Parts: sequence; C-alpha cells; structure tokens
Amino acid sequence: MANPNLLQGAHVLAFRIFRVRLLWALILALALFRVLTVAQAVLGALGVAVALMVVRWRIRKALAPKFSAVCRVPTPGRTLLAYAGAQRVIRVGDPATGNVHRMLWGHRGWVNALCAVEIDDRTLLASGGNDRTVRLWDPDTGEQVAVLQGARAAVVGVCRTRSGGRSLVVGGAQDGTLHVWRADTGEVVHSLPSGAGEILAVCAVESEGRELFASAHADGTVRLWDPDGGQQIRVLTGHQGWPNDLCPIRTADGVLLASAGADQTVRLWNPATGEQVRAMRDDFGWLHALCEVTVDGRPLLASGGDGPGVKLWDPDTGEHLSTIGGAAHLFGPFGCGWVRTLCQIEVDGVPRIATGGYDKRVETWRVTT
Repeated sequence: MANPNLLQGAHVLAFRIFRVRLLWALILALALFRVLTVAQAVLGALGVAVALMVVRWRIRKALAPKFSAVCRVPTPGRTLLAYAGAQRVIRVGDPATGNVHRMLWGHRGWVNALCAVEIDDRTLLASGGNDRTVRLWDPDTGEQVAVLQGARAAVVGVCRTRSGGRSLVVGGAQDGTLHVWRADTGEVVHSLPSGAGEILAVCAVESEGRELFASAHADGTVRLWDPDGGQQIRVLTGHQGWPNDLCPIRTADGVLLASAGADQTVRLWNPATGEQVRAMRDDFGWLHALCEVTVDGRPLLASGGDGPGVKLWDPDTGEHLSTIGGAAHLFGPFGCGWVRTLCQIEVDGVPRIATGGYDKRVETWRVTT
C-alpha cells in the first residue's frame, strides 16, 4: 500500500479538479444543449457535489490509520495508556487488561497527537486535533482541564517542554506554525512560523544543560528551537524525504535526537552541533514512528512504519537487534504492521511496546533483543 501522505495529496488534488471544473462544465453543457432545464442541471450538479463529498469522506476515513497516537500516562498508583486516531474520542485504559476506563470527548475532529504533561505534581494528558486546538485532560477523572487555542490549522504534533521553571506545551500545525502555550494558564507564549512547510512531528530534547524542542517539516528538514525566546537555533538536513517522527534517545555520547521518515532511515543527530552522528536503514518501507525503550537499564530505539513489525536498534552502534511483532497486517491479523505510532509501557514490571496504526487495534508487544 502506498504511503498515506501521498494518497492524501492525490485524492485532494483529484477532488479539487472534479468537484470544481468538471462539475460546473457539466452544468454548462446540460444547460446549453437543453438536455435539462437550468433548474434540473443545477439540482443534478448539487447532487453530484454531495456524492463527491461523501466519497471523499469515505476515502479519507479508509486511508486514515485507525489509531495515530498512543501515549503512556503515569498517574498516582498506576500507569495508563491513552490512544486516539480517526475519531473524536480519546480512550484511556489499563495496558495490563486492555479495559478502557475513560472516553474523553471534546475534540470536534480527528485526534492526531497525544503526550503527557506535568504541571506541578499533577500529570495531565495533552491532545492535538483537526479542530485546531490542543486540549488538556485529567486522565483519572476524564475532566477537560483546558483548551489551548491559537492555531490556524490542524494540530498534528504535541510535546511538553520547559522554560524558566515553567511547563510549556508545544503544538505543531499543518500550516508550518509552532505554537507554545503555558501549561498552567493556557497563555500563548510564542507563535513561530517556520517557513519550512507542514509540520509532521515535534518533540523536546536536552542540549548542553537546557531543554530545546524540535520540529520535523515537509521540506525534509528537522529544526531546533529555543523555548525561552522562540528563536530557531539550527536546521538539520540529511533526510531525502519527509521526517515523519522525532524522539530523544540516550546514548553513550549523551542525549541525541532521533528522526525517521520517508527515506527509510532512522538518523541520530547531536542537538548541540547539528551533526548527524549515524544513520540506520530499514528497507521495508517508509517509517512513521519512533520511541526510546529501556531494557534492563539499557536505552534502545524502536521504529515502526509500513514494513513488518517494530525494529529495535542499538543507538550506540546502529546495529539492528530484533524485529518485534512479526508479519505485517497485510499478511494476516496476527502481526504488527503499518505502524503509525509507538510508545513504551510496562505491564507487571515487564517492558513492552504499544503500537497503533492501520490494523484497527492497539497492541502491546514484549520487548525481545
């Protein structure tokens, strides 16, 4: 199956052509040749327009991953797993049993991104959606705590960062703008146009004793930003395609920034210098998801995408250690494939990887190296 980014662009272009030009050409032809009266032609054209809108909605729903975001949410006494996607609801459940404890309703469109946000001694869940908002939730009670507004396009990436002792929420929008809010008040701190095309992912990363945040863009670049002043610090170039996800990873060289994307590579960057430290190649398709996984105190890097299973990498050497999850969903319902999102979760003290994507389910997989 082709990558969803390409399919999305193709079907949007096709519908623009057919919906506008072909539709009104049909009205003009029917009216000029008196096949139908003007009223009949207009009514027929409106019917075709409605049918096209329905078909477009069905295509978008079919192309969208069932789950595009999973997130580990630590709460007092237990750890929860939140997940969401091509629906307006966020589910929060117990990763050990799979039971859903809360259904969080509030977004007026699909939910694209999730992350945990610490405010004082309280952990909230942040979500970004197609309704151009970031919302903060209490995962235990299901209460919607705040709605962070200001974005002018769908929010596709969310992360937490810090500045001056304050907890901040970063939202990346499809129009290429980054918005930074204070988590405690909802005040907009920065609105940062990147000029680099659609934002595909955001994440926080430590660099030389301070915390920065990174953004991945449709022009193939990864950009680093200072949350204090909102300045763009450096641009990381090297991907030969869209970098679809980002995450920090601990290595023997310190904390590096990992990126993965359409060129089938996972790349590690030194955020202090912008230097590319190493690249790992996955020949099974575009990559969409990254996360750090800790096994016996050892940090490893997990990646998932269009190919079969989740790949586990040694970030110090670039060695591919194992593939978790087996065959892709294309070949049957018992494997892990077409992955769009990853996170680490512990079940009964055992490290596992939670995956979500096109197989219409969220699964947790035991980590094996």
